[in-house]
This record gives sequence, structure tokens and C-alpha cells, in this order.
Amino acid sequence: MSKHAFLFGLAVIAVLIVSLYRAKYGASEARVEISVVEDQIADAEHRKALLEAELSHMIRREWIEEYARRELGMGPPRADQFIRPEDLDARVGPVLENGEGGQ
Repeated sequence: MSKHAFLFGLAVIAVLIVSLYRAKYGASEARVEISVVEDQIADAEHRKALLEAELSHMIRREWIEEYARRELGMGPPRADQFIRPEDLDARVGPVLENGEGGQ
């Protein structure tokens, strides 16, 4: 075997060893990144579940009525708050050409 063939073989082996080390190190980094992303996904799924639970609670009619009374001072409508459509012009004024009401 010639000296050039031996040196070429050593160079190929060195390149393979370095490549194997880099691949192993790269796989290790990829595992860490995958773990971080999986943790972020789990956190996002947990937050989504919490938000869905909160939404299902807040869209209940009872909660909306309680909130309207407590925070906005609203209550059930009184009889004097209702008006027939025919009486609207007398109550709020006629509708003008540009779509605005007037009084």
C-alpha cells in the first residue's frame, strides 16, 4: 500500500469521526429544542383549556345578567322603556336624508 493511499484513508477516517461527533452533538441539540417546543405546546394547551373554561362560564346567561347588574347598574327593562315603532319619530325625531336623527 502506498503512502498516499494510507494518508487518504486516515483523512477519510478523520472526516468520518468529526462528522459522527457533529451529528451526535446536533442530535443532542435537536432533542433539547424538541423538548422546549413540547413544553411550550403543553403550556399553550393548558392555557387554551383555561380560556375555554372561562369562556363557557362567561357566556352563561346568569353570569351576564349578574355582571350587568353588578358592574353596569343595569336591571330588567321597565315598561316605560318600550316603545312602538310607529311612535319612534315622535320620541327621537325623524330620520334625516344623511341617516342621522334630529331633535
